[in-house]
Amino acid sequence: MQIPAKEKLNPKDDKDLLAFVFARFIEGELTGLLEGKAILHAPSLHEADFLAGQIRDEIKHARMYQALYRSLGMGDTPPRASWVLTKIMSPVSGRMWAEHSFLDKAVGERWVYSMMQFLIQAVDDSRIVKSLKLIAKDEEGHIAFGEEQTKAYIAVSRWRRYYLWGLYLRVDWAMALAHRLLRYRFKKKGSIKAVKLLDSYFSDARPRNRAHTASLLGVPEKRSLWQLVVCQAVFTWRSFWSWIL
Repeated sequence: MQIPAKEKLNPKDDKDLLAFVFARFIEGELTGLLEGKAILHAPSLHEADFLAGQIRDEIKHARMYQALYRSLGMGDTPPRASWVLTKIMSPVSGRMWAEHSFLDKAVGERWVYSMMQFLIQAVDDSRIVKSLKLIAKDEEGHIAFGEEQTKAYIAVSRWRRYYLWGLYLRVDWAMALAHRLLRYRFKKKGSIKAVKLLDSYFSDARPRNRAHTASLLGVPEKRSLWQLVVCQAVFTWRSFWSWIL
């Protein structure tokens, strides 16, 4: 994606917007510390060892984003996100290993990765771009692990493919909601550049990520409210019993 130079973000003119983005990235990385609980439910030492490495990555990334946030002169404590955005970013319990690997890594990390790739093209600042490239390289490994675990899970039955696609539809809907909320926020603040970049990102990332996920699961790329509701009900039931047992 080619972004005209005049529409790119820079620390001088777009300090508030970049600070908002880095603050959300910091929060996202810190939720990754919950991988410490997921280790207790890892199927083997191989998966546990990977999660331990991911925790180190998340801490490193949070520090890098915090350094970028400070470089904007915004202080040390980023403002918290809205309740809705926090819920969208919240990880799935590691007790539900298959759902955790799929939603948090194969899907969630890919959304983060796509945002980084977009920002690398959209920001006119070498320091920020260099940091994003370094973080993105780590995210590629997290995504690959999640996809590996997902492939092993769906190999057992077609129902599992159907089930995970239904859960992805919830993510797709949640990201559409996030788009609307962020668009309203940026438009209210009068940031036309931010609105244009946001629309450009979602118009490209949403269909691309949806197509990739359908290919990963080996299912038709179609939306179904019924499938979303049924699979969410199964997810809720499984989540309940995972805490009881």
